[in-house]
Amino acid sequence: MNSANYFTDCRKKDTKNKKIECKRSSLKETKFHWLKKLSYGPDQKDSLLANIWLSIFAVNARSFLNPHWILDQINAIKSFQFTNYEDLLYSQLTTPGLVSYFNAFRTTENNLNENLGRELLELYSLGEGNFSEEDVKNTALVLTGLILDKQNNVRQSAKFHFRGETKILDKKKFFDLKSLVNWLVQQPSTAENVVKRFGNYLIGEDIKNQDISKVVEDFKDSNLALGILYESFARNEQYRNCQFFGSRLLDPCSLVSRTISLIGSRHPNNFKIGVKILTQMGQRFLEPPNPKGWPFGDKWLTSSTIFYRKKGLRMLIADEEIWDTRNTPELLTRELVPFNPLNISLPALPTRENISALITDPAWNFSRPIDLIF
Repeated sequence: MNSANYFTDCRKKDTKNKKIECKRSSLKETKFHWLKKLSYGPDQKDSLLANIWLSIFAVNARSFLNPHWILDQINAIKSFQFTNYEDLLYSQLTTPGLVSYFNAFRTTENNLNENLGRELLELYSLGEGNFSEEDVKNTALVLTGLILDKQNNVRQSAKFHFRGETKILDKKKFFDLKSLVNWLVQQPSTAENVVKRFGNYLIGEDIKNQDISKVVEDFKDSNLALGILYESFARNEQYRNCQFFGSRLLDPCSLVSRTISLIGSRHPNNFKIGVKILTQMGQRFLEPPNPKGWPFGDKWLTSSTIFYRKKGLRMLIADEEIWDTRNTPELLTRELVPFNPLNISLPALPTRENISALITDPAWNFSRPIDLIF
């Protein structure tokens, strides 16, 4: 999906108020579109995988004038999440949303912005502690000259790009964006950082380095092939235990989307209420608090968010238009939850009372991680 074909470019509105209204509308429709994809598909499994990468390449859709740019970022993730990390990383650095988020358009040697360069090294490649301040500055020089052309494509302008040599990680070269990404993904710490960040969101807990050493080794040996990353994680003991016990505590987005999917209604109220209750649960949809992205696991649980997990899901089932257009399974089965619920005996008929009991049960808050066999 090219968002430019479906959304108005808010930058072209001729007054401040029109730009604000355009942005508000774009943000709302963007959130509804992505929540619908996560709930129904048609490529739901690919979307759930893309959502993990979106947590890694976190941007706040509200922070730029065209919030729908985040859909271009998601589309780029889907296009490259089965290739290799070098291509995926490059695709993210050439999406207008991510570049805009870090205020990295039209920077020059004399107007240098180090935000994108620092996060590229710390979050997207080497990891914290594996680079110097000189590396940050020189990376920022390599990232100068990024512009958005008339077709809404990010490219590096020769007019604004720094033309000199830069030294990054002891290598001196006339780097451009493509060669910089190639150099960064060759560093051993990049594989380690990517595997850990991916695994944290996949399993929903802070994974210890010793528990993913074989995954890191396989990923390095494959030249960072993403298919190998998924296959190696599928054999990982911690992942397999999480699959067996269903011990992944769901983030609010996953909890709400699976509830919408269970009820089966396609009514717009699903997404209007869904976005609202996500905010109450502590996850303002598509608006992570900082470039490090969302928390994971039990970091989501406070007395307030636990209360709104139950109250919010009840709002979905209580809406008459959603209920009247429901398409529930014929039977609520034990396979819907990883362990026996406390508030309802399964199997059970999909009555409003039974569905309410299920989605407010502690068991509904847990699941197995996504199946990595594609």
